[in-house]
Amino acid sequence: MRNTVVMLVLAIFAAATWVATWPPQEQRLPTGRRGEAGPLGYYVRGARLLGTDDEGRVTYRVRAERLDELPAEDQLRLEGVNLEYEPVADTAWAISAAKANALKDGSLLELSGDVEIRNVPAQGSIQQTILTQALRFWPDTSRVESDQPVELRVGDWRLRAVGLSSDLKGHTLRLESQIHGTFSPQ
Repeated sequence: MRNTVVMLVLAIFAAATWVATWPPQEQRLPTGRRGEAGPLGYYVRGARLLGTDDEGRVTYRVRAERLDELPAEDQLRLEGVNLEYEPVADTAWAISAAKANALKDGSLLELSGDVEIRNVPAQGSIQQTILTQALRFWPDTSRVESDQPVELRVGDWRLRAVGLSSDLKGHTLRLESQIHGTFSPQ
């Protein structure tokens, strides 16, 4: 009888020790990704996307190091983004950014992280560059907007401001506030 009691006490002690080693609920490995609205859909490395105009002509090409589908948000998340925007019979632009979120229908790209947009100068035109940390781009209407600090470089000229809106096809640009410029003599 004494051996049975000792064995029962040892078994209870072993079970208690085993349960005590379980990690608390909040320390267990998550089953999904934290901070995501839902599960990921497909992903692509070395992604290439094309956008066309109403007549089916390619107007922009997007290259991304990685593309993740976010089905719950109806969006695509891109990393290492390079975009070539070439509207028919108009100035071409190159846009790069560390990341972007895009609506799946291609109507809006929200670029972030070291965003750089520069024209592809035609013969005799001056290089134009816009630098910012966040930019929204609507390919269908050729509009870009930012509410972040921006720097505009046109040749040797430098303009800094907070906020920008531009129509790339219409060749218009509006700096919103806190505008400061440097103009070098030529």
